[in-house]
Amino acid sequence: MAAGRCDTAVVVANAGQMLAPADALGPMVIGGCQEKDGRYDLAFATYTDFANKHPQTRGVAALRALAQLALRTQATQTAKLALARESTLTSLAPEPSTIAVLPLTIAGDSSLQPLSRGLAELLVSDLALVRNLRLLERVQIGALLDEMKLGQSGRADSGTAARVGRLLRAERMVQGVAAITQNGPVRMSATVVRGDGTVRSGAQANGTFKQLLDLEKQLVFGLATELGIQLTEAERQRILRQGPKNLAAFLAYSQGLEALDRGDYRAAAAAFSAAVRSDPSFQQAHQQKQAAEAAPVVQASPGDLVTVVEAAAQVTVPAEPASLGALQQATTDVSPNPADALGTTGVKSIVSHPTNESQGITSVVSASGVIRIIFKLP
Repeated sequence: MAAGRCDTAVVVANAGQMLAPADALGPMVIGGCQEKDGRYDLAFATYTDFANKHPQTRGVAALRALAQLALRTQATQTAKLALARESTLTSLAPEPSTIAVLPLTIAGDSSLQPLSRGLAELLVSDLALVRNLRLLERVQIGALLDEMKLGQSGRADSGTAARVGRLLRAERMVQGVAAITQNGPVRMSATVVRGDGTVRSGAQANGTFKQLLDLEKQLVFGLATELGIQLTEAERQRILRQGPKNLAAFLAYSQGLEALDRGDYRAAAAAFSAAVRSDPSFQQAHQQKQAAEAAPVVQASPGDLVTVVEAAAQVTVPAEPASLGALQQATTDVSPNPADALGTTGVKSIVSHPTNESQGITSVVSASGVIRIIFKLP
């Protein structure tokens, strides 16, 4: 697409947004042109910001899908580039206060392996509430580990963690192990690894399977101490309030993340739908459900953006896969308030979200029309 045609499309889209600020077509066009210009980070922000401001508008599912696909494409390209430039990157100083949380190693029941991703995502979300910390996206870290072709055993090595940190220019890595059985004790631990390989004795949390969500909060508070951060009570309460309150919902959500990572959007949508049914207040599950349902439509629609929006709105949720039952049978209890089970620490922080570097996959070719403007994809 010629630069001038994209310039025209953006002008029309911006004018349209002034008249109809809740219309999803505008950010689709603007984001597509940002992708064409190589500004994939801006495209991701365009899609996500609109979706967060207008969560109920028609077309928001397609925007969340575009953002998800963009993030994954960018993460893969960034990982390939990092490995190609490893000798250069390892000589650079890490970005200050940047934290990378590696997928946890799950020891025990093999049906609980999806918790490796789920627990890592909870740790990222909670630590992102700590001021002055910059958390890297779980997807970005996973893409690098995939490019390095590391299995779960290799990821547990502190030398590997240090190498990952140097490639990501992260100042510190969090590496965790969770020994989990559904009918026995649960032991969770996490260590902090620096880029030079130095390992600090980490945080620990022990309890039962039904206390898993509480134990994750304990681990976060212990990690904050290991990172040299004294939390204020206000931030501590924000961390306790965030995330799922129902263990069955979290187990389903974790399986959804695993399905997303292998590109199985149908299974992911079913798992996220189960998470929403178990915990309607679980906002991350709602958002991931929207993205997973719409992603196949967005990928398969070479037509105009109006078609994408309308097709995504017609998507029906697939039936819950049989494999989901194994995780959900573990519990359907609502987890007690984590504040009741935890001791006190300090907190001093404001929300600090991870920086998302991302890349889109579709580009806008043209804008045309008189009364109804239709933006065509290439």
